[in-house]
Amino acid sequence: MRLTLKLALAVLPGALLVVAAAALLELRRDRAEFEADQRSDDQATAGAFADSMGKMWDAVGEQPVRRAMDRLATFEARYRVGWIDLARADGALPARERAAVARGQAILWRETDGGRPGWLHAVSPVRADGRVVGAVDVSEPPPDLRAHVRRTIRATLVATLALAATMMLMTLLVGAWVVGGPIAGLISQARRVAAGDLGARSVPRQQDELGELTRELNGMLDRLEGAAAEVQASTRQRFDALEQLRHAERLTTVGRLASSVAHELGTPLNVVTGRARLIVEDEREAKTHARIIIDQGERMTKIIRQLLDYARRRPPQKGEQDLSQLAADVLPLLSTLASKKRVRLEFHAEVANAPVTADATQVQQALTNLIVNAIQASADGATVDVTLRAAGPRRATPDRQEDGDGPSGSTGTFELAVRDHGPGMPPEVLARVFEPFFTTKPIGESTGLGLSVTHDIVDEHGGWIEADSAPGRGSRFSMFLPRRAA
Repeated sequence: MRLTLKLALAVLPGALLVVAAAALLELRRDRAEFEADQRSDDQATAGAFADSMGKMWDAVGEQPVRRAMDRLATFEARYRVGWIDLARADGALPARERAAVARGQAILWRETDGGRPGWLHAVSPVRADGRVVGAVDVSEPPPDLRAHVRRTIRATLVATLALAATMMLMTLLVGAWVVGGPIAGLISQARRVAAGDLGARSVPRQQDELGELTRELNGMLDRLEGAAAEVQASTRQRFDALEQLRHAERLTTVGRLASSVAHELGTPLNVVTGRARLIVEDEREAKTHARIIIDQGERMTKIIRQLLDYARRRPPQKGEQDLSQLAADVLPLLSTLASKKRVRLEFHAEVANAPVTADATQVQQALTNLIVNAIQASADGATVDVTLRAAGPRRATPDRQEDGDGPSGSTGTFELAVRDHGPGMPPEVLARVFEPFFTTKPIGESTGLGLSVTHDIVDEHGGWIEADSAPGRGSRFSMFLPRRAA
């Protein structure tokens, strides 16, 4: 509706200008016609008086004619009638006009008053005795058109107002039908698209630019809908491939742990076998031996279950988790690998509870990757420290604003750090540690995906990961996960 109103207001000045120009031209035409009628009437009147005076001169002489003209000069009317004596140059008639009348020509001339038009004179020669004996001057003041102009202005104003009202009404009605309706449909369609409904369509009812715009918009939405479907399918495939990659990385870790688990199971199996023999040899202590067998069996079951749980593929599912408990569950699974390399795992929790919203399997996989790398980088007898503490929001750096990459609206995070005391990494290696398939280990010992997968997992949980290392002082990898809102 606002657009049609603007169109009406845009057209209205032009229409009013046309009406005003027409009124001005009408006034000029009326003035020209009035002056033409005035000239014609004055010439006819002057000619009639001149004929009458000429006949009277022939019939009764000069004196009656002069007396009659003197009486006519005393009459008060719209115009004046006077006698011009051609034999006397009294200055009433200009010399050029006087000469023309003397030759028997009827003339029209107008006085001027300060540059403005004055009286109009129609002079007609009077003939008697076959010669021009004088002239009759019929003069009339300039026309007073003010009343006519006022009437014309009033009529023009009324016509203009009526035209303006009619134009506004017709423009609004036609605009609402031709422009307002289609545009309202396009606005509604745009709002639905902005809300995510790419299936919104408008029906083009017109064969004009708005109809063409509607058809082009529908075509664009058809293409966008197809592209969105392709992106959705591609994204789904990417997520599936990413989950397969993460599962493959878990299986790789399980392979590394398998030999250690087998070694770890050897001790309880020896205990079970020995106690079983004692039961056979000494039935009196059977209950004691059976309890020990049960304890060792539960120990072996727990180790195997941990390994199977880690290797089992599950769909991603975020929920309320305690980061401290997730870390505590991971360490026993890796203790066998650490003991095989004679590396100690030490866990330090500076907070009793660390509530986060996370997928337990993915977070444990990320932590496992960091600990396995730390174990592999450690020398015999070294220690791998795992530390959990409260931390603040993400710090700003020259290439990252504080509010741009961290968890939106986060009031704090938890830092889960893994530190080894190995040889460390030079800056050129540290700069590439999170690149997929990048590894410094010999072929066959690493896929180069562990740290890349860890980085992606932490990023998907709204956190970030930092790496600090230097030759000769080990490496420290810190995962920062946002705290769960209370």
